[in-house]
Amino acid sequence: MKVMLICAFDTYFDRVRMLLKYYEMKKCDVMVVTSDFSHRHKERRKYEWVDIHVNVRPYTKNLSVDRLRSHQEFSKKVQTIAELNRPDLIHALVPPNSLVKQLALYKKKHHSTKLIFDVIDLWPETMPVSHIEWLPPIRMWRKQREQYIDRADLIFTECEYYQEVLDKKSDPKVKTLYWARKEKPVPYTQTSRDAIHYCYLGSINNIIDTDCIANVLKETMKYRKTVLHIIGNGEMKDRLLQKAKDTGAEVIDHKELYDPSAKQMVFDQCHYGLNIMKPSVVVGLTMKSLDYLCAGLPLINTIGGDTQALCRQYDIGWNLTDENCAETVKAICRESLDEWQKKRNQAQEVYQMYFTEASFFATLDKAGVCDA
Repeated sequence: MKVMLICAFDTYFDRVRMLLKYYEMKKCDVMVVTSDFSHRHKERRKYEWVDIHVNVRPYTKNLSVDRLRSHQEFSKKVQTIAELNRPDLIHALVPPNSLVKQLALYKKKHHSTKLIFDVIDLWPETMPVSHIEWLPPIRMWRKQREQYIDRADLIFTECEYYQEVLDKKSDPKVKTLYWARKEKPVPYTQTSRDAIHYCYLGSINNIIDTDCIANVLKETMKYRKTVLHIIGNGEMKDRLLQKAKDTGAEVIDHKELYDPSAKQMVFDQCHYGLNIMKPSVVVGLTMKSLDYLCAGLPLINTIGGDTQALCRQYDIGWNLTDENCAETVKAICRESLDEWQKKRNQAQEVYQMYFTEASFFATLDKAGVCDA
């Protein structure tokens, strides 16, 4: 079977590599197609393991006309590449929304091609544009996905919550394919609770609730010495650093760390991972939460949907709101070492159940991805 695997953004390459491994295990001839512009680094880059790099216009701002034009260029060129190569199966990570439209048009012309949309983010829902979502350009942006997504033979969403937002909860061809990682949980070291150490991992952008993080630190300072460890970068990092320092908490900036052992050394110093975004953001699961759970780090969580449910069902952390912040932090500072240790063990067990390579492959098999 000839497979075309499409992803516009290097930020999602962990998922692409896992899909590539799966299709190769199934003896498929796989062509990986991506953009020649790195969203993460905002520069042109090429990767040895990628077969085709689509040339697109660069952009500097995450929310800009140039970025949307870049997506449109990518999507139209991908349709042309599909016409030239005639794959038996197309597996496309979405967004960009324009890719949904262009591949739906391709499917209309080539009925025998199996088309899979893998929805890993919702635009504009997860972007800070709620105050202008009524504007025609924003509505048209969303419509490119809504109008054409049903043309696919199979639709994956990276969390169940997205199915609610898309009104696809009862659609039999829509399945949940959670984010997964090849890393396996490793034994963690015992951490003293003389001070409370929090970790924030990942991009620090305008959907991160820096006010909420600062409030958690401020409340914790009432009971214990408080330390915030930061692993990552982003346009809002200076704001987070300043707000955190203003609370009186100690702040340790580890910059960007990609080596798993280096990250684990930081996680081992911490008690909780901060999984905190603004309430307006439509997200059910974050990639950073997988890192936390794999490391045995319980969550302080403001994400709804899947993550909120997992915290409740398996006691792997605390679901935080503005209203319960003070009481939650007090409970965190008062919990016993045994109670916290249980959460750590549960975190790794939940990771093993839902977010490993084995569970990822099992979901693809059950969905009949490679069935004729």
